[in-house]
Amino acid sequence: MKNRRMSNEVKKTTISQEFKIGTLMILGVILLFLGINYLKGMNPFSKQIHLYAVYDRIEGLAISNPVLVNGFKVGQVSNVTFSSKGDGSLLVEFTIEEAKLKVPIDSEARIYSSDLFGTKAIKIEPGITKSYAQQGDTLLSSVEMDITSAVRKELEPLRKKTEELIKGVDDILVNMKAVFEDDATQGLPSAFESLHRTVITLENTAANLDGLVEENRAVFKNVMSNVDAIAENLNDNNKQINNIIKNFSNLSDSLVEVDITSTLSKADKALVDITQITDKLNKGEGTLGKLLTDDSLYQGLLISNTEVQELLDDIQLNPWKYVRVSLFGRKQTAKMSKGDIKRMEKMIREEMDKLEK
Repeated sequence: MKNRRMSNEVKKTTISQEFKIGTLMILGVILLFLGINYLKGMNPFSKQIHLYAVYDRIEGLAISNPVLVNGFKVGQVSNVTFSSKGDGSLLVEFTIEEAKLKVPIDSEARIYSSDLFGTKAIKIEPGITKSYAQQGDTLLSSVEMDITSAVRKELEPLRKKTEELIKGVDDILVNMKAVFEDDATQGLPSAFESLHRTVITLENTAANLDGLVEENRAVFKNVMSNVDAIAENLNDNNKQINNIIKNFSNLSDSLVEVDITSTLSKADKALVDITQITDKLNKGEGTLGKLLTDDSLYQGLLISNTEVQELLDDIQLNPWKYVRVSLFGRKQTAKMSKGDIKRMEKMIREEMDKLEK
């Protein structure tokens, strides 16, 4: 009996120790889990919400990277997987302590570099709506350019210019090499000699110019004096010059105000009328046209003039043929005086001039 009692007591003691050890192990694992999460920044005793954001690329973002608002940590990345769209986009899950922050539904989860070493984090840019994100909601997403990318973008134009400069220097070196090769240097002595002669010619030209200036110094002085006198004269007559310029300005304004188009139109019409009149004269239309083109009238005038001249001559020689005077029933003839003849000639010429006109 005693042995049986002792065996039962040993078993109870062994079970009690195993239970204690198991309990301690479980408590240790729980404490280890809680400690690890606490070190990661997760408070297992606070209420958390899980939010999501979809990115085309995450630039090295990893699980447990922090989630910040205004530089203050409010959560961390809990998972990264491919989205269900099947287009290669990435679904990032992150947790936020609800007690620390209420996130508006239109907020933006932006991936950025949190330090100079490129450590990635998510920065929450709060929205302006009064509706807040709930468990499982998806926020807007964006990726901020990191320092390396920004520096690379700024240095890209400089890199291109440097490459162009190096290419230009390389071309210069190739050309210099070609110049100083044995075949190319054969013409250098003659080139240097030509350059030397050119320099000597320039020196002689400069000396000749100096001599010319020295010889004509007095002439140059007179020219400058004349220029000064002209300038002084212009200064003295500045008022008159201004009046002349003003008159020209008024004249130009008057010309601008003239209806040039109407004037040219009238002149063109007058030229057309003159052309038509000239054509009619050339064709012999009208009295004047017939006078210009038909010489019968001219010939008639010549004949009339000749006959009148003969009549005048005959009147002057034999006036008694044309004028007879009877006194007391006796017929007598009287000769016309020279004055009467001249007056008659004048009257006949006036009549002839009228006919010619």
